[in-house]
Amino acid sequence: MQSLKFPLAGRTLYYLRFSAPFAMAALCLWALSVRVELPSFSDIGALLGALHLWQWLAACGATAISFWALGRYDSVAHRHLQTGLDGTDARTSGMAAIAFSQLVGFGLFTGAYARWRLVPGLTAMQAAQLTGLVGLTFMGALAVICGAAMLLFPVFAWFTPVGALLVLAAFAICILSFAVPELTLGKICLRWPSITAMAALSVWALVDVMAAATALWFLLPGTLDISWGSLFAVYAIALGAAILSSAPGGTGPLELMIFSLLPMQDSTGLLAALLAFRLVYYALPAALACALMAWPDRFRTIRAPLTDPDLLGARQACAASLPQQRQRAESAVIRQNGGHLQAFGFNQLALLDSPQISVALFDPILGTVKETLAPLQKYAQQRNVTPCFYKCSARSALAARQAGWAVMRIAAEAVITPQSFSEAGSSHRQLRRKLRHAEKAGITVRPAPLSLPISQMGELDLAWQDRHGGARGTTMGRFEPNYLAGQRVFLAWQEERIIGFVSFHIAETEWCLDLIRICPDAHDGTGHALLRTAIATAKEEAIPRLSLAAVPDHRHAARMDQGLRRFKACFAPHWEPLYMACPSWSAMALAGFELFRLIHHPGQVRPALLSDGQNTDLASPPPRNEEAEDQAWTAVASMQRVRAS
Repeated sequence: MQSLKFPLAGRTLYYLRFSAPFAMAALCLWALSVRVELPSFSDIGALLGALHLWQWLAACGATAISFWALGRYDSVAHRHLQTGLDGTDARTSGMAAIAFSQLVGFGLFTGAYARWRLVPGLTAMQAAQLTGLVGLTFMGALAVICGAAMLLFPVFAWFTPVGALLVLAAFAICILSFAVPELTLGKICLRWPSITAMAALSVWALVDVMAAATALWFLLPGTLDISWGSLFAVYAIALGAAILSSAPGGTGPLELMIFSLLPMQDSTGLLAALLAFRLVYYALPAALACALMAWPDRFRTIRAPLTDPDLLGARQACAASLPQQRQRAESAVIRQNGGHLQAFGFNQLALLDSPQISVALFDPILGTVKETLAPLQKYAQQRNVTPCFYKCSARSALAARQAGWAVMRIAAEAVITPQSFSEAGSSHRQLRRKLRHAEKAGITVRPAPLSLPISQMGELDLAWQDRHGGARGTTMGRFEPNYLAGQRVFLAWQEERIIGFVSFHIAETEWCLDLIRICPDAHDGTGHALLRTAIATAKEEAIPRLSLAAVPDHRHAARMDQGLRRFKACFAPHWEPLYMACPSWSAMALAGFELFRLIHHPGQVRPALLSDGQNTDLASPPPRNEEAEDQAWTAVASMQRVRAS
């Protein structure tokens, strides 16, 4: 007997779940009939017949605009899920799915079926994910629209506080999504849409709701005197109630909510307008959607989708294939921060993709900025993010400004020419004094051996982090054995103890300072001695350019720690300005906040390693010693456990 109860309970639950939307529609229609005296069919017919032709045509035009916006909404959702199917078929399927599901009901199932049937190459799972994403984000955007409409058009006194609460809640969710881009629920990891995607979704949802409300407003008979703003606010709230009910076509909840929020209006005229609205906004699009789903091949685009001209020749390569013959040695930071090489034709960028931006670090590895601006913008658009150039040179910044991008000076890079460097002269007297201090303390600096003393260096790094409050990342390196193995490292010794080390990114024509770790109790001049030895070594190896990396150089730089600038100024470098470029100032603000988050909260990162199927045409990756890497990571993990205990 026990075994028979579960199938019966399951069937009962299934029937209840299936019949709930119909029961909700029936309950709302009953409540409407009790609240409002329903007119006769002849009265409604007379009002419908009194509508002018221009009203019907205007309502049809507004309906077309509404569904056009819904198709664009689906495009943004496709880009968020990276289906690669953002095109005419995707937009058409989005319009058809909404038209079909809003008539039949059960939006998650009917919408997913319509998208799966109409978009070639879209799997059933992708269709379900897309439909769920569209539904959830649309309800979020609709909540913001309702809040704003209630603030702008307060039909009742309670509209203002409720609208303010909705807008503040939406603002808080945007901040949360920015600070925590991924939300983990058990084994499920959900990725928030980017701020750019949220803005686009909100705009398209606003166009949709405004156009739908306008269609209803055009169909109001002359007996009703309702302003467009009041009707817009009421319709937005009623639409939310209809979507939440899952009733077929929102029948019942939509009408009940509109009549409840407009109690003083003529019920006969309002009911006639709603019936006309049902014909124009629900029945007509649903009929077209059913025809489209019945014969999808006849309406599908015959030609294959064309690749955007700006993205012809675009391809990715892993960070391990970074070429040695490059202008900026510092671009090797992508080996740790998760970046990759992005080629646009013959141009190559060191690119980092984050939840909010696609940032090209430094100048192009190959090619010019002018030829990469448009492709980078298209690439970022496909990810629903903002494109950005970070720490580019003055020449690149000028090219970006001439293309209409916003440009801002953010840093100054300290550059030394090893071949002509000398400690003589008044500009180096501070350096000479520091070097004498190091010499008196018995500090010696030597290049690190091929087998790095990872344990001692790791302990030194942990001590440095304890004093400085952790290490930053993303655009600057962090201590990591495999990462350091691809750099030139110099160690400062005092007797048999390592008291400091520096590491340099290396390229064929440039070295660039990356990590600098000095023991908290090290003598004055240790860092200066480390860099002096590195400069001498670069001179011996005929390296024409050595960069001491950049320091902040903007209007607020004076309020920041000046110690790093004073330290580098001891070497009397040549200061070269570095810039940040974005398509607009709003994009600049978003990219600036995102870079601040990435730099100050980089998390635990591992270098991007070569995987099967990745393009390796750009260069050959360096050989890896997996046994040495495992030993290094074991040493670091043991040090972290000791530190935690």
